[in-house]
Amino acid sequence: MTRTNKDLRPIREPVPVAEPGADIGLAIRHLMQTFRQSVDSGIRARGMDISFVHGMVLKTLAREPGISGAQLARRTIVTAQSMNGLLRSMESTGMIVREPHPENRRTDCWFMTRVGLKQLEQANAVVDQVMERIRTSISKADAARLVELLHECAEALQSGAESKGARGGKTSGARAPVSR
Repeated sequence: MTRTNKDLRPIREPVPVAEPGADIGLAIRHLMQTFRQSVDSGIRARGMDISFVHGMVLKTLAREPGISGAQLARRTIVTAQSMNGLLRSMESTGMIVREPHPENRRTDCWFMTRVGLKQLEQANAVVDQVMERIRTSISKADAARLVELLHECAEALQSGAESKGARGGKTSGARAPVSR
C-alpha cells in the first residue's frame, strides 16, 4: 500500500465508527466507569483514604489470601508496575502484609490485616449504596436478567477463547453466585 501526503494529514472531525453489537462494549465500559466513579465519590465523602482499586485488592485478598502481586494485578486489571506501588502503599498503612512465598524466593504472598478488613467493610457499605441505586433503577426481574445476560456474555467470550472460534449453543446449568 502506497501512502501519500494526504494520507498522513490529521483527521480533525469525529469519524463514525461502526460498533458491533449495538455498542455493548461501550455500554459496559460506561457502566464500569460510572460505577467506579460513584464508589470513589462515596468513599471520599466518608473521609476514607482508599480508592476503588484499594477495595478491589482488599476484596481479592479476602477471597484469596496469600496470592502474589502478579496474580492481584491480573485479578484487578491493573498493570504489574501499578500494583507494585499500590501494594507498597497499602503495606505502609498497615492494610496488608507480605510474607515470602514458600516455594519461590522471588515472589511475595500478600495478606489482608484487621486494619484492611475494617477498610474493606467500610468500602463495602459504599458499594452496597451504589448497588442499591442501580437496583432501584430497574425491576428485580430486569436485574436478575441483566446478571444472567452478563454471565452468558462472559461464558461466550471464555468458550470462544478456549475453543478458538468454535460456536456453541446457549449454555445451561448453575451459575456461581455473583458477589459485589
